[in-house]
Amino acid sequence: MLNQKYYIFIVLSLFITTRGISNLQPDSVIHDTTSQIPNITMDSLNQDTTGTDSLPYVLDRVIPNQAFDVGEKLTFLVRYGIIKAGEATMEVENIVPVADREAYKIVSKAKSARTFDLFFKVRDQVESWVDTRGIFSWKFNKFLREGGYKFDLRVEYDQLYGKANVQSIRYEDSEPLRIRDQNEKNVDIPPYVLDILASFYYVRTQKLRVGRPIYITNHDNEKVYDLKVIIQKREVIEVQAGKFNCIMVQPQLVGDAIFQQKGELWVWLTDDQYKIPVQMKSAVFIGSITTELKKIEGVPLPLPAQLK
Repeated sequence: MLNQKYYIFIVLSLFITTRGISNLQPDSVIHDTTSQIPNITMDSLNQDTTGTDSLPYVLDRVIPNQAFDVGEKLTFLVRYGIIKAGEATMEVENIVPVADREAYKIVSKAKSARTFDLFFKVRDQVESWVDTRGIFSWKFNKFLREGGYKFDLRVEYDQLYGKANVQSIRYEDSEPLRIRDQNEKNVDIPPYVLDILASFYYVRTQKLRVGRPIYITNHDNEKVYDLKVIIQKREVIEVQAGKFNCIMVQPQLVGDAIFQQKGELWVWLTDDQYKIPVQMKSAVFIGSITTELKKIEGVPLPLPAQLK
């Protein structure tokens, strides 16, 4: 069962950028792709594969992107009812070279409020390297510091050969950090697979039409699973950053089960080319968690969807 105190901080992006997603998967995961294969690193993408059985994928997908660019930084206020629980940011930091291509480095951070630190301190950071042309994942890091829970996850995606190298470390609740458990596994992945954070930015590049769902293949830790994004309706939403025409979407797992009630998530995106998240809500055991857009940086203002 998902820790209710932690749940306040999983509503940071459309597909939950921290460990909450693992708790939202059905008991029967759609794809369990763990396999024993040679260690894959980013350097292997440039190695000569002549004489091997595998052939590289042709990465020719092009996704037009008018939604986000380097310099965009979004700041959110996280509330549990009327209580300010913390703040979160999502930032497109820069463009870096990856595997003879270019990738956006995107960073999401979550920090609990000082008063909330007294009984549950959170300092999380999630990083994703997203291909600038095809909007798919090359690399993913997750560093979680939530109360006594300390966990690191590092993933390198060999999109050319359909492999992901996954390294995870669980630490003891101590200072300095001591390793409690460490694992490294290799996972088969389909072409253009997306990590949790990259999925949110992929959705922002898509045309959103009410009643027409979007389907995405995601990877998290050792699992690959399918996600259906339902485009629900249009609404006007007012938050600290302003008042906006929005389109509401809801992600659901595809398969034998969908999100249980404790995992339901609704997201309001600006109804324009940027599709910036204005508000996110999730039901919990008592009440709900609300994440509200507080500040927009690095984007021309006012937004087309912004109401004066």
